[in-house]
Parts: sequence; structure tokens; C-alpha cells
Amino acid sequence: MIVDSVKSYLDKSLLIIEANALNSKNVNWKELRQHVYNKASGAKRYEDILPIYPYIFEQIDDHHGSLKYKNKTYSWNKNDGIKVNQTIKSATKKYSFVRSEKIGKDIGYILIPGNNDFRGQLIDSISRDIKNAIAKINDKNIKGWIIDLRVNTGGNMYPMIAGLTEFIGEGRVGGFITPALQPDGDWIIKNGTFYVDSVKVSPVKYKGHPIKKDVPVAILISSYTASSGEMTAITTIGRYKSILIGEPTAGYTTTNLGFKLNEYSGLNLAVDYAADRNGKIYPENINPDILVSEGDNFEVLHKDQKVKKAIAWIRKNR
Repeated sequence: MIVDSVKSYLDKSLLIIEANALNSKNVNWKELRQHVYNKASGAKRYEDILPIYPYIFEQIDDHHGSLKYKNKTYSWNKNDGIKVNQTIKSATKKYSFVRSEKIGKDIGYILIPGNNDFRGQLIDSISRDIKNAIAKINDKNIKGWIIDLRVNTGGNMYPMIAGLTEFIGEGRVGGFITPALQPDGDWIIKNGTFYVDSVKVSPVKYKGHPIKKDVPVAILISSYTASSGEMTAITTIGRYKSILIGEPTAGYTTTNLGFKLNEYSGLNLAVDYAADRNGKIYPENINPDILVSEGDNFEVLHKDQKVKKAIAWIRKNR
């Protein structure tokens, strides 16, 4: 027996999940409901059923989704046995601001961390920070770029992409795809400005030394490159003279949508896939073109194995 108010909350959750979850069609909902109700048997308070939600997310194969309840998060922690890179794990906590510097005289380096702009209130300021960091070091001698997304654990993808438009290129550079494989928002760059379909994301313009369209760009990724960090990496795939170097990403390559349950809780569900400019869908994670495990050194870049591989590639392709 479940108290009526608690059962209503659970029923509302399951209806929303069934109607919107990315993998809903792969689920036997009659069977799942029965299992959920069995687990909730005897529940008298909302708090009694919260531990069931990670199970629900596991059954719908959604490790990107979550239940938010009174500032606590309940989600499924999918663990594929990925080896933890301790250097990058520590770096995700240390590097929270955009950082740029020259490597030698001819290569530009920019590190872009994740952000917490989930409400979209800092899009212009974040994209401006990125463009300013690029302009600060760019000059006529720069013949290639390294974009470091290794510590980019996610946040709002829009200012990241808007800040990198000079590198990503013009036209459609990716987009969201529904489970029925229909477009659900194209990522488009026009005259250096980022749009989702026809909606302008940020008006901030780049004001530095011009960047050549065919400049070689190496993107560094890791198992901590997640969610919006992965979306940002996807926009570079298919670009002429670009390459992904590092380790496979975290595998949060879906877009989430929020659904309110009551005044103090709501669901975040994976609802769309991400696709690159050529239409390839990334349902799990992104694999590097050149695999380089470990060897990270954020303090002394010329000793960093991924950076060294990127430099070698850039000098062959400039």
C-alpha cells in the first residue's frame, strides 16, 4: 500500500518519463510500473520513494537524467569501468576560468572549462571571455591552435560554441536529433555568430587578429569532457584540418529537458541525441582520432603528452 499523495507523485513521474524519455520505446512500461510499485510498497512520504529513481533511470538507460528534490539529486551512476585520470580529475577543480597562452611563437592554446550557466544568464559574458582570450594571444605568427576541453565537465553549451565560432566554421555545424531521427534544432554559424535554427545565441563579436578559415585546430578531450563539453567538441568534427586528441569522453552526449513535478522538485530527462555537421549521431561518447592516455601536465604544457601530440600534428598540417 502506498499513500495516495505519494502514489500520485510517482504516477506523474512515470507518465512524464514514458512520454518524453529518449529510450521510452525500448521499455516494457507495464512491467516497469509493477516493479516500481513493488519497490514503493509501504511508502508514506515522498522521501520514501526517492531512492527508487536511480533504478528508474537505469531501466530507461538514461545516465544523464535526474530527479531534483529539495536541492538533492537522484540519478543513475553508470560505471563502465573507465580508468580514472587523477591528473585531470584534480584539474577540473583547479581550472574554472578560460586560460590562453602561446606555445612557442606559432601555436595558440586555449583551455575552456565547464560553467554553471544553466539558466542562460551569462551567455554573452562567457562567450566574450573566450573571444577575448583568443584575441589576447593571436597574431600573424600563430599557425595553429589547441583547444583544450579536457576539464570541460559541461554546463551551458551555447556560450562555449559562440566563443569558438572563428574556429568552428560557417554553416550547419551540428544539431539535436529526436529518437525518430528528426532535426530538433540545428547549430548554425553565420558570419561568425552562433544560431540555433534562426535564434541568435550571442551577438558578441571577435575583435582580434583575423583567424584563417583553414588554420589547423587540435581539440584535446578526456573522460571528464562531458555533456556541453562534448557538444562543443562535436561542432569541430568534420571541420577541415581539425582533429580530436586524448581519451574517450564521458558519454553525456544527449540533451536534457526539465519537467516540473511540484514546487520543490522536477525531472531532467535525456530527450534528444547530438549529431555532427555530417549527420553522424553520438549516442554514447566521442572517441579521439588519436588516442593518448595519461601524460597530462597543465602546468608545463611542453611536457604534456597530449599537447605534444597536438603540436606535432599541427606542424604537419599547417
